[in-house]
Amino acid sequence: MSKKLFNALFLLGSLGTIAPSVAQNSSVMPEYMLPTVAGPVMRPQNASSSTMQKIVGASGATENLYIHSWDVYSSADYNGIAWRRTDDNGNLINEDFINVKYATDIDAVIYEDGGAYYVLAAYYYNDGDPNTKGHYYDIYKFDASGLLPASTMNPLSSSATFGRINVDATSYGLAITWCVPGVGIYTKVASLSGAAFGPDVLMPGTATMLDPDVCIRRGGGGSGTGLDLQIVFLENTLTVVREYRAPFFNVLAGSSAGFTEEYVAFSPGPKYFPPRIDCPDKWAGGQRWAVAMAANSVSGTNITEWVYAVVKNEDWPGVYPSWTSPTTVNVSYVNYTSPMWPEPCDPVIAYNTDVDKVTVGWMSQQNTSVIPGTNDKKYLAMDVKDDGTAAPAPIPGSYNMISNVPGGNEAVLAFSGQNENSYFDGLYIAFAHFHPSFPNYSMYYKSRPWSLSTFKGIVDLPTDKNKGMQFTISPNPFEHTLSFQAPAKGNYTISLMGIGGSVVYEQKCILNEAQTYQFNTPEIASGTYVMKVSSPENNIDYTQKLVKK
Repeated sequence: MSKKLFNALFLLGSLGTIAPSVAQNSSVMPEYMLPTVAGPVMRPQNASSSTMQKIVGASGATENLYIHSWDVYSSADYNGIAWRRTDDNGNLINEDFINVKYATDIDAVIYEDGGAYYVLAAYYYNDGDPNTKGHYYDIYKFDASGLLPASTMNPLSSSATFGRINVDATSYGLAITWCVPGVGIYTKVASLSGAAFGPDVLMPGTATMLDPDVCIRRGGGGSGTGLDLQIVFLENTLTVVREYRAPFFNVLAGSSAGFTEEYVAFSPGPKYFPPRIDCPDKWAGGQRWAVAMAANSVSGTNITEWVYAVVKNEDWPGVYPSWTSPTTVNVSYVNYTSPMWPEPCDPVIAYNTDVDKVTVGWMSQQNTSVIPGTNDKKYLAMDVKDDGTAAPAPIPGSYNMISNVPGGNEAVLAFSGQNENSYFDGLYIAFAHFHPSFPNYSMYYKSRPWSLSTFKGIVDLPTDKNKGMQFTISPNPFEHTLSFQAPAKGNYTISLMGIGGSVVYEQKCILNEAQTYQFNTPEIASGTYVMKVSSPENNIDYTQKLVKK
């Protein structure tokens, strides 16, 4: 057994000392219900979310597009995809939802093809008829009236047994992975432009594998082709997690050649929840991927919760002899008491736009300082620094509530993946809350700009990294013009965002020391904004809350 596998074998038992619940930061970022009426959501079991912003939409003007999905046990009426379009300033154009009948495990993502914007949605279909059961995918298109079906019920399998299914999209292609229990893990990809899917490809040696997730990775390392699929899944014992790569263009051609295991983790007892994987969409010199993993151990009313990220970054070589192994980052390792059997943590993960941070989200029944005295599900998150200068590690002070409202008995959580086609500089999140009206649940969404280190919002934006920095953006409040003086010569990125994360201005430039940078914003609406000025070579990463009159 290699040292890498030996280390992974004892992973769950070696994360550190069990700690009591951490005092999470409360969330004050606004959250919104969509669908806006009670009725379409009942005890959701799964969710997904996606956004593309600052795109030229069907109106011919700049638009922001959002979607999120939910589903429950292949019901006829309680599965769907909610969608929303806003203008450049975040004002609503239209919103609604599409019912996806008899669908389970819907995963959906927005992509661009030929200047138009589409949604790829994949799911397991079960209307009770053995002749129609199986995995399918749909294509929807955004037009001026909203999101409309373009091609639905495209077959992937005729599996009589449910198996999980997930998707990913970048500017280079689309990917779907699904499980046919007892047969194995399949993948299917399409190249952009054109979105013409290749054959279904059964990955060898996966007959005993379950719960796959996939991301498309651009960069060096791996297969050396520049475009790989990174796939993670569980063995059917639920005690082993495996991560593989497969060359994208081989899969497109119908071949599994190059399907290679890169990482494995063994649990000494507790069963893993389905792992999730994400990759940066931007080109990287070496391999970059991250997997979110979690498990619970139950002894009577005592619950031990493990949540961690496994982060691969070849820019951080580590220390010999384990330098080729990914870094295991302890996110949550706590013990708490609950009279109820714990619900799954179901972790999610996403890279930020600058590819120097990973956010891990999960659901927990631990008691928290923000929601004390209850074992209802809570939505939590933590940021992990991954800038290649040191081993990936949690960012202090970033352990946060995503929402201050409990998720109720059934909770679901989804993070949008980063997409280089979009100028959205943030994370789009979907989750469920209890609703007093039948069928008693609703889906909510919120956004968190990456410039904020937490979900706390902009009410207390100044952070430790701003302290002591001789740097001021003025005037504040402002009418049309903003300016600052560069404290050092270097490359700068300047961006201005609304509180929802929508970028209204962005510019990259080279400034000399003491040079004044000034720009005008006459076209943006009055309100509260966040300005970020960064210059990595000068260790400048400054954010300031601003108000436009």
